[in-house]
Amino acid sequence: MRTVGVLEAKTNLSALIDEVETSGEAIVITRHGKAVARLAPEPSDRRARATELAERTRAFRDKQAPDPDWASLSWEQLKAIARDEADR
Repeated sequence: MRTVGVLEAKTNLSALIDEVETSGEAIVITRHGKAVARLAPEPSDRRARATELAERTRAFRDKQAPDPDWASLSWEQLKAIARDEADR
């Protein structure tokens, strides 16, 4: 991960944004050698939704008491349950 000082970030902000956008890599901005901010690409909507769904599914699963019937549910059934839980 690349690091740049505050002055360089201020001077070259547009170029740094282009670099983050094309490379997909974050850039850490430092002040006096200490990391103070991160310039990172925004996740795509689809990736963000998939990540959110996975987190909600894990949270839902972790709240449930162990139940052997869960092992028989398909992934589609589990996703439907998680969506219903999130809508509440």
